[in-house]
Amino acid sequence: MYSIKNSLLILSIFVSATFAQFTAQASLSTTYDDNLLRSHQPESDMISDFDLNLMYTPGKSYLTYFFNPDYFSYKTNYLRNFFMNRLGFRNQIVLNKDKNNLFYFGAEWDIRINGADYNYYDYNQLYAYANISYNFNGVFFKGGYNYRYRSYANVPDLTNNRHYLFIQTTKTFNTRTTVIVEADAGYKSFGGEEYYSASGGGRGSGRMGSGYTTYSTTEIPSLSQAVFLARIAQSIYDKMGFFIQYRKQISLNGSSGYENQSDYYQDEELFDDPFSYESDQLTGKLTWMLPWNIKLQTGGSLTSKNYISENAFISAEDSSGLGGIRKDDQTIINFSLAKKFFPHKSWLNTLTLNFNYSYILNESNSYWYDYKNNYASAGIRWSF
Repeated sequence: MYSIKNSLLILSIFVSATFAQFTAQASLSTTYDDNLLRSHQPESDMISDFDLNLMYTPGKSYLTYFFNPDYFSYKTNYLRNFFMNRLGFRNQIVLNKDKNNLFYFGAEWDIRINGADYNYYDYNQLYAYANISYNFNGVFFKGGYNYRYRSYANVPDLTNNRHYLFIQTTKTFNTRTTVIVEADAGYKSFGGEEYYSASGGGRGSGRMGSGYTTYSTTEIPSLSQAVFLARIAQSIYDKMGFFIQYRKQISLNGSSGYENQSDYYQDEELFDDPFSYESDQLTGKLTWMLPWNIKLQTGGSLTSKNYISENAFISAEDSSGLGGIRKDDQTIINFSLAKKFFPHKSWLNTLTLNFNYSYILNESNSYWYDYKNNYASAGIRWSF
């Protein structure tokens, strides 16, 4: 009986390994950035990025496990080098025989590791989501919830919890036009620190010895927002299409003590937290599938941002925020070109060469956030 059980166990492991799918992608890119810190005083650098994505799917299931280590290396500002690592899973459950009603969910753990000089950017993050997609007579409804916990070990007051709810409707017409309408609601709360101090004589021993112990808590007020989005996508012909999107972000807070960091460092959230402002944004993109497996994309966006409580400083000498509440107008232009090869090798599925260029013009009434930024990257991606 024991040998039969062991034989069945070995057989099940063999069958699982046989039908499992293991895939891997690796990419290497180099970026030239002429304003590394997105500052009014530009500083350029070359950044190399090595990214590895390992995925494992047991059997013929929809479940996928993934591991994604990523390393950023700066040529001049080498003290800013850091690792990003992701580990997680995603899955989906088919809810009807036509396979167009789906419930999908997943979770991942992210960790960022910087050098000692910039360890205040280190964080651990847990992200989880659960969404449902439902087809009702050709109209697709999607809704869901996602939660994120990010912990900054060396800046605990920026540790935060974030909750997001969304609902989306998609309809495609015979004219090959697709209309998407979406509404989101988000909430973000920050950690606080307790500072203990002892006062003179009194009853009890207290935390600091004889006398009373008092403490105070410093806390960044929570932030909440509503987002409304409308997108129109149009297929011009089989290999060309474009979309135009309008997005409005409304703060549900009258005020906040949150202040964005002035040092941009591969973490847009600390430099410009989306919860810290209201905005109107218009975005467009054209995609063209050219011959020889070449894909060209070009587009851009116009964004107007009104910050909730952040003051604008009119000069380097201004220490009181004489410009009033900060307001930014941002223009972004993007261009990308990718060429895919199919080597027909047993160990290599595809090889992709890509080039990307972006231009950012951020016009602000705050001296510290008025900048221009050009960056271009070239890279190669292998899919095994």
